[in-house]
Amino acid sequence: MSSSIFLIHGYTAHPDDNWFPWLKKEIQKEGLDISLLDMPNSQSPNISEWDSYCDQTISKVDGITIIGHSLGCIEALRFVERHEIKEVNLILVSGFDEKTYTLPQLSEFTDKPINYLNVLPKLNQAVVISAFDDDIIPYTYSQALARHLNCKMILMPEGKHFIDRDNVLELPVVYTELLSFVGNRN
Repeated sequence: MSSSIFLIHGYTAHPDDNWFPWLKKEIQKEGLDISLLDMPNSQSPNISEWDSYCDQTISKVDGITIIGHSLGCIEALRFVERHEIKEVNLILVSGFDEKTYTLPQLSEFTDKPINYLNVLPKLNQAVVISAFDDDIIPYTYSQALARHLNCKMILMPEGKHFIDRDNVLELPVVYTELLSFVGNRN
């Protein structure tokens, strides 16, 4: 059985980093499976490599759920934009969809704006999660992303960029949102 839940990590990350292994373990306890993508060359990401990898790895079926972290958020949006799928659930953590002053080296991913007129009709549910003290992608970028998606925004009082550098190895808010999206709440 192929997974219908996918996680796209961000810049310099890997599937075994941050809160990703914890989330996988928690989801499996619910009888669900998640594919933690291992994005190519995350130290120096290339947009065509990331697009191609997602196209080969993520199921292009209606009703999938994609969790993105940081750069993985814009990649998730780009995937939805490229494919004729519907009823997509998105959980976007510390995300952005425009050039940031903090990570200008990633501007290749934001140079062509997301066509939200193409993305929005394909969505079932979406949520953007950020932390007030995010020092890598300031929360104002995530707020703008939530406005563009016309979706709920969860602003945590702390957690920075939700990475292991800051000892964030669990992220229960993502788990809770995911369970509500897939209709498997306890």
